[in-house]
Amino acid sequence: MAVATASEETELESTPREHSLVARLGAEFLGTFILIFGGIGTTLSAVQQTGNSLSVALGFGLSLVAVTILFGKVSGGHFNPAVSLASAIAGRVKWLHALYYVVVQVLGALFAGLVLFVIFNSLPVFRTQSSTGGGIGTVFQALANGFETSSPNQLPLYSALLIELVGGAVLVAVVLAAWRPSVNKAVAPIAIGFTYAVLILAMLPLTNAGLNPARSISVVFFSSGNALGQLWVFWVAPLVGAALAGLIYRGFVVPEGDSGKKPAAAEVDSVELADADEEADTEEADAPAPAKAAAKPVPARSLVADEPVVDPEAKDFFDGPAKGSAGDKK
Repeated sequence: MAVATASEETELESTPREHSLVARLGAEFLGTFILIFGGIGTTLSAVQQTGNSLSVALGFGLSLVAVTILFGKVSGGHFNPAVSLASAIAGRVKWLHALYYVVVQVLGALFAGLVLFVIFNSLPVFRTQSSTGGGIGTVFQALANGFETSSPNQLPLYSALLIELVGGAVLVAVVLAAWRPSVNKAVAPIAIGFTYAVLILAMLPLTNAGLNPARSISVVFFSSGNALGQLWVFWVAPLVGAALAGLIYRGFVVPEGDSGKKPAAAEVDSVELADADEEADTEEADAPAPAKAAAKPVPARSLVADEPVVDPEAKDFFDGPAKGSAGDKK
């Protein structure tokens, strides 16, 4: 049926049905690992080489572009618990699968943090303890997201909550919009990655740019200080922002949800009308040529040659002598 074909065409590439749950979870684990390894690794290198914020933002942004290209069509390209929550609200993934996504994202982020800790802890510059504590733990503390005394600019708690909520909502909204069926899928990784980079540039001096709860948890267990005690802010705020973005998307952009199971109503109507027209054309082509319309009955008098029209004066002229001669005979 044409309607079924249209439904298959409108199915989102962000939740492809041909990949198993295990494959999608594996893609989320590897993608999150690469994202954190590239982003935090770039930040650690920038700390060692006195790099600037731009290098850090590009490290995270380009890493996200890369993993979205690699795994976006397998798992939907989440790599962020906030995106998984919004995708569940938008109807793109099942709620239970979204929970699985979050678990493997956290595991991938922690594994990336562990690998980076082992690598950079082997460098003499990070192993040396200073009078203030020093060492790799202090470096990871500087990378952790924080507020007030743990913020680069002493950002208060309410401001940290607000900026992380807004930033998380913006990032998730771009992800949801970029994976819509009507959007060119080649543009999605670039749009998502560079949005992430721009948000990091804006938020790095404030909270060290959380935006991704998996990124926030990736360093807290390897840092000194109170990073673990402030972690809740960088889970609650992005998730609330993601939930708001998902609800707005579900309520106003795609009211029926992005499950990909049914085409939009307008698409169904247009497909059904096209199908009906196609069937009508087929029936007309297959039907035998109709007999020519029967000729209208012709009146009997029309079958006979019409009598010539006789002028009455001419008739009297010619009949007059005939009648006169007849009278003479009498």
